[in-house]
Amino acid sequence: MDKIDKNLMNEIQNGNENTLRVIVQLNEEFNEEEDKRIVKSLGGEFLFDLPIINSYVAKLSKGAIKMLALNKRVKRIFLDEKISIT
Repeated sequence: MDKIDKNLMNEIQNGNENTLRVIVQLNEEFNEEEDKRIVKSLGGEFLFDLPIINSYVAKLSKGAIKMLALNKRVKRIFLDEKISIT
C-alpha cells in the first residue's frame, strides 16, 4: 500500500469515519470518463478534477481506497485535509 499517503493510512486504520475525501494523483493523464467510471465501480463519488496537479477529488470508503491503490493509473492517494497558513 505504498501508494497511500501515511496520513491517509493512519486515518484508514484509526479514524472513525468509514467514508473519506481523498485526492487521487494519477500516473497517466486525467481521463474524466475512465476515472469517474473507476470511482463509481468502487461505490464512491467523484467530486471534481484538479488538472494542474493531474489529480481528482473523490469520496470513497476505506476499503475502496485500498482497492483504488491497486489501479495502475493511480500514482498516490492523499487525505483531502484542511490546511491553514499560520
